[in-house]
Amino acid sequence: MAPKRKQIEGELVMKRKRQKRRCRKDEKDRISELPDCVLLHIMSFMSTKAAIQTCVLSKRWKNLCKCLTSLTFCARYTGDICFRKFVSWVLSSRDHSHSLLNLIVISPNEPEVLDLIMKYAMVHDVQRLTMRIDLTCKPAFRSLPFIFSCKSLTSLKICNVYDPNVMVIPNSLHLPLLKSLHLERVKFTATTADAEHVEPFSNCRVLESLYLRNCSMQNDSQTLCISNSTLFSIKVYSYNIFAERKAYNIALCTPNLRSFTIKGVNSHHLSSVCNLPLLGAVSIGLFMVKSSIIVKLMQALANARILTLGSFTLQAILVDLSDGSTRLQPPCFVRLESLRVKSKLIELFDGQISKVVKYLLRNSPRTRVDVTRN
Repeated sequence: MAPKRKQIEGELVMKRKRQKRRCRKDEKDRISELPDCVLLHIMSFMSTKAAIQTCVLSKRWKNLCKCLTSLTFCARYTGDICFRKFVSWVLSSRDHSHSLLNLIVISPNEPEVLDLIMKYAMVHDVQRLTMRIDLTCKPAFRSLPFIFSCKSLTSLKICNVYDPNVMVIPNSLHLPLLKSLHLERVKFTATTADAEHVEPFSNCRVLESLYLRNCSMQNDSQTLCISNSTLFSIKVYSYNIFAERKAYNIALCTPNLRSFTIKGVNSHHLSSVCNLPLLGAVSIGLFMVKSSIIVKLMQALANARILTLGSFTLQAILVDLSDGSTRLQPPCFVRLESLRVKSKLIELFDGQISKVVKYLLRNSPRTRVDVTRN
């Protein structure tokens, strides 16, 4: 009985294997049947390395990776030979008839590789460019000026990890299609060292969003003029406590500005040459800053409808109110509808918050302002 039973079990196993083979033959590769545009869109969410590895799946995928419109290059360390070879192979193998829509470069101190990538991107009309550069000394980064005059860019994000002296922004950016600009640890420079103003954004005709983080000036006595008629959102973050990155003056000429945020430790002096008639939301989260500077900043932004204050900002004003050292008149908030108080990091009593709010709204003509405590 035992041999016969084994024979029956063997026949059943073989039968199941034959059925599986038939099922595999009948199964269709539905993903590979999708049109190229759909497959390329799916591959745009993958890393470039993973997208290129799809070429081994079948003949259908063999050349598809050469048509990628989004590329990401990420080096592990300085002198990564594999990274250089990978970049060279991708750029030389790519179908040059396809525009480059999105490019992300995360690279350590590799100026030669960066030049190679940037030159290719400029020629192939890159639209969205993100760069995270770990340059520790001033390199021979020859293609940098071409980035700031690229006619196809709609979004530019440059994050310089170390010394801002290695990433110097020219006195004027010529980016006619740019809508979003994000700059970290860069240095603004004027035409001449003795110039009083630096005005880099006026030639960006369609710029809508500006983000500045830990940026510095060539000369601390110079004023950074943010002059742009289409700009509606500005964020300024300064978390540098190093001596070489001091506070500087910022002058606004942005009639369409709707949102302004400033946070950090550096006490930038803010002024405005227009009354910012469309200003909506203003958020101030400064610490280790004198209350006089905070009040002057509010005076420049007095047309805000919604004002959000951080706990350290409130505390700075409260300290000066308590010892009677505040002599500045509070701003006249003409359009203020809502005052939001964030007291998450420092616990402030209702009486303390009320004291600051009463001072800030002393000159405001509106009889009712909603105060919200987060």
